[in-house]
Amino acid sequence: MVIDAILTAFMVVSYTCAIFITPSLSVQAHLASSEDNATTENEARFCEKCDAIKPEDFHHCSVCGRCISHMDHHCPWTSNCVGLRTKKVFILFLFYTSISCLWSGALLINSKHSIFVSIITALSFGIGNLLGGYFVFHLYLLWQGKTTLDFMAGRSGNKLGFVANFRVNFGHEWWLYPFPILPPSIRHGQLMRSDDECAKLHGDII
Repeated sequence: MVIDAILTAFMVVSYTCAIFITPSLSVQAHLASSEDNATTENEARFCEKCDAIKPEDFHHCSVCGRCISHMDHHCPWTSNCVGLRTKKVFILFLFYTSISCLWSGALLINSKHSIFVSIITALSFGIGNLLGGYFVFHLYLLWQGKTTLDFMAGRSGNKLGFVANFRVNFGHEWWLYPFPILPPSIRHGQLMRSDDECAKLHGDII
């Protein structure tokens, strides 16, 4: 019962955060917080739909109607974009929901069998495996330095490696990794990369 309660709580909180957390800072806030605002504005692209500057790593979401930092995709189940500030809680939602479904299915196997229980058990394992596969897919994207949009478009990712890309989305505070909260290092929508990582990134991205 305790494990069920913990998994359910983490699943619900992760899902709620994925719905209500703003996926990224606005372009204006991003430019205002940049260390070299003038350079950022000069090198930025332009979004015709927003009629505004579109900095590096921003992508316009046609559903939200604005540009999102590190946009992965627009999720119909959360009615929100998966971006820099929501990638962590979205991945945790996939993880905790998958584990919760598989755990529930395992418990139901040993219960009294009936048609209803059999259907619920099958659904639990089906949803658990489906979301578990989607969770693994997103870990693969982190390893490749890609977003879902990059993957679908056949674009190459960065060469920073899994750990560096993981920290971009989960922050540097490892003790906060299991919890569906925004770590201080990405709470304000800023990337936390070392100088070596930045140099490698700008040298490898096409």
